Order: sequence, then structure tokens, then C-alpha cells
Amino acid sequence: MPALGGGIGRQRAPEAIMSHVNRRKMIGLALCLGAVVVVGAGWARAHFGEGAATDNAYVRGDVTSLAPKIGGYITAVDVQDNQAVEAGDILFRIDDRDYRARLAQALANVEAAKARLANVDAEVDLQHALIRQAEAQKRAAEAEVILAGKAVDRHRTLSRSNAVSQAKLDESEAARSRAEAGVSAASAMLEAQVQRIAVLAAQRDAAAAALAQAEAACDLAEIDLAGTLVRAPVRGVVGNRQARVGRLVAPGTPLLDIVPLDGVWIVANFKETQLARIKLGQAVRITVDSYPDTAFEGVVDSFAPGSGSSFSLLPADNATGNFVRVVQRVPVKIRLAGNPLPGRLVPGLSARVEIDAESGS
Repeated sequence: MPALGGGIGRQRAPEAIMSHVNRRKMIGLALCLGAVVVVGAGWARAHFGEGAATDNAYVRGDVTSLAPKIGGYITAVDVQDNQAVEAGDILFRIDDRDYRARLAQALANVEAAKARLANVDAEVDLQHALIRQAEAQKRAAEAEVILAGKAVDRHRTLSRSNAVSQAKLDESEAARSRAEAGVSAASAMLEAQVQRIAVLAAQRDAAAAALAQAEAACDLAEIDLAGTLVRAPVRGVVGNRQARVGRLVAPGTPLLDIVPLDGVWIVANFKETQLARIKLGQAVRITVDSYPDTAFEGVVDSFAPGSGSSFSLLPADNATGNFVRVVQRVPVKIRLAGNPLPGRLVPGLSARVEIDAESGS
């Protein structure tokens, strides 16, 4: 029995030694981890100690919602969900038969207006010729008056010596009167022809205005026809696609969105009590929940002109009822200094930002 007890004691001795060694390793590992935490916390405090941080931040971008300018049935959809497109690419098409017919009608109206204007111009040219003719007739009538007057003078002189009869003198005086009446008639005709020019000028102005109106209607018809091809205004990725072949759409109906591939930014909603520590130009460290192992660098770009609640559809009215003081949040725009994941940051992703208090103005 004593020998058996001694054997058991010798077997437990190595186990005790190993247990002691393991405890020392665990203690050492814990001390190392503690040191790392302390050093990391010290670095973070030294680097961001007086700055501000929040996880109420999101990726934002200029998402473009596309809607047709005209109505009609969709005849073709040229893009799929999540497809990358370039500016100018055709996204979908609307039945253009009605718009082509309207354009043809507008072009015909333009040609008719041009014909009316040309007709008025021809009448104006003819009227100028008639005026010249009336002026010539007036000059001829005036010459007849002069000739008739000379005949009267000659016959009056001869009548004093009884060389011509009184009847001859009366005849010459009547001829002069007829010539003077011819001058009056020619003058009236000339005045009427000149006044006709003013009437034709007004008609020409009306014809020119009708032509301009027809050309404007033609331009609108061309714009409407071009609107049957809906193109991407910017480079991006198709999202929220509602366009389907055969769907009847009205002008202004949102049918899809274009999400930018780049040019995104961060909007961080900081508490109003943190704003005193935030300045324009400060460096920002950004992490996105979708890519927690990737850090992004940014810069404080601008502050919103009001708190988030001031832009809500139903802002709180603290002038009535019980008042509960709530810390407000102010959106701060953060511009990315670089993007190590181009095309992967999309609007709507959640982010966390930490502002470096030692940088900026």
C-alpha cells in the first residue's frame, strides 16, 4: 500500500507542473492583450482624443431617378437590373408612331406657312410694280395738263385777234380740265397703291409669325420624338427598374434609377453637442459595415444648414404640450479622399466615422 501511494504522488507531480505552466501562459497572454488594448486606446486617444465619432453615418450619392417626358407604351427595354451604363446609352423606348405622324404634320404646316409667306412676298413685289406704273401714269397726266394749258394759252391769244373761234378756245379749255382730272385720278390711284403696301406688310408680318409658330411646333414635335428614346444622363448602374415592355406610362412616371459608380460621399449625423469639436478640413477615418476590414480616408466638407428634424415633413412643435429636451443631430458631409474599393461603395450603406481633432483648420 505505501508503494502504491508513492506512485500516485509521482504521477500527479507532472500534472501539477503542467497546470502551473498553463496558468502562467494564460496570465502572460492576458497581460499582452491588456498591453495591446492600453496601447491602442492610448494611440486612439492621442490621435482622436478630442475629436468626434458616430456610427449614425451613411453613404450618399447623386441617385438620378429617370422618368419619360412623354407618354405612351414601352416597346423595348435595353437594360437589365444592376447593369452598368454610360452617359447617353439608351435605357428604354416608347412607341414613336404617333410622334412621327405629329412631326410629319408639323413639317407640312411649316411648308404651308412658307408658301403663304412667299405668296405675300410676291404680292409685295407686284404692288411695287403697280406703284411704279401709277407714278408713270401720274407723270403722263401731268404732262397732258401742261400741254393742254399751253393749247389754252395759244387759243386765247389767237381768239383776241379772231384767228380762232370761241368754240375752239372752249374745246382747249375742256381738254385742259380733262387733263387735270386725269392727274387727280392718277394721284388717287398712286395713293391707293401705296396704302396697299402697308396692308401687304401687315399680311407679311402675320405670315412670318405663322411660319415661326409652325417651326416652333415642328421643333416641339422633334423633341417629343427624341423623347421616345430615354437615355442615361450620367454614368452609373441601373437600379429600381420599373420599365417593362407593354407598360403604358404617363409623362413624369419614375421608371428606373441611375446610381453613380463614383462620386459618393458620407453624411454623418453628429449630435449637436459634438459640433464644437468638428471643423472644416479635418481628417476623417471611415469604416463601412459592408467592408469592416477596409478603412477609408475622408475630409470634413460642409455642415447642413439645420438639424435633421428641421427638414422633416412634420417637425416637432415644442411650443405646446409637455417639453422633453432631445439632443438634435446635424448632418455633416464628409468627402472621400480616396476609394480603395471603387464601384463597391453604393448609396445607403451604413458607416462609422471618427474625426481627427489634430487636423484641419
